[in-house]
Amino acid sequence: MTEIELQSQKLMNQERVFKLADFLSKSDIIPKHFQGKPANVFIALEMANRLQIDFFELANGLYVVHGSPAFSGTFTIGRINASGKFKTKLNFKTEGTGNEMQVTAYAQDETGELCSATVGMPMAIAEGWTKNTKYKSMPEHMLTYRAATFFCRRHCPEVMLGTRTVEEVQDQHIVETIEAPSIVKEIVKEDITKSNDQNVSKLTKLIDEASSMGIPDSALAKINVDLQVPSKVEQAISFLEVMISDKLIAVKEGLKK
Repeated sequence: MTEIELQSQKLMNQERVFKLADFLSKSDIIPKHFQGKPANVFIALEMANRLQIDFFELANGLYVVHGSPAFSGTFTIGRINASGKFKTKLNFKTEGTGNEMQVTAYAQDETGELCSATVGMPMAIAEGWTKNTKYKSMPEHMLTYRAATFFCRRHCPEVMLGTRTVEEVQDQHIVETIEAPSIVKEIVKEDITKSNDQNVSKLTKLIDEASSMGIPDSALAKINVDLQVPSKVEQAISFLEVMISDKLIAVKEGLKK
């Protein structure tokens, strides 16, 4: 197959994914945070492909929390168990009570070695996570999910593709919101504005780059976002970067042949 034929096939595949994303986004039985958002569905389809799992499995475990994609704790545990890297399922051991409580996540790898990660209330207090009231109402539950996340980051990071969990994003957001004084919030707001201006410029350049690489206008036309909303601009950038990355892979595969 020639390079031109490979590129054509790749673009046709992208077109099919775009159409599928648009079709799925119109459904009312997919999670609400994907309904009416074909760009989000497209990215989720790409993530599912890279994780080699079904889109609907990923969609039910992927959320947008404070503008960031995040996996649920249960989804993370499920992915660890399905990774095939461990002889046993992920187990949890709780020790202590109150501010001394700690939870250890553990499993045996293929060689029989015990892999583990421990997260306790002393760490949660030191990091400011306990400003999230769930650490008072359901501390063992929160520590369990945190321990699973630490286990994943340490022993099988490829399972997450670098994506944070819902608990991580929520805890960080609460800490930043509660601890930042008003003057710092103004600085953050100004930084966000500057960052968004830079992202808008980046988005424009990516659109030009994608067009020059032969990505069809029909695909680029789907990128219609409110440039004043930083999260929308970031999603559009991610959408374009995936398209360009796939295009480059297609070119490299053509060159090898």
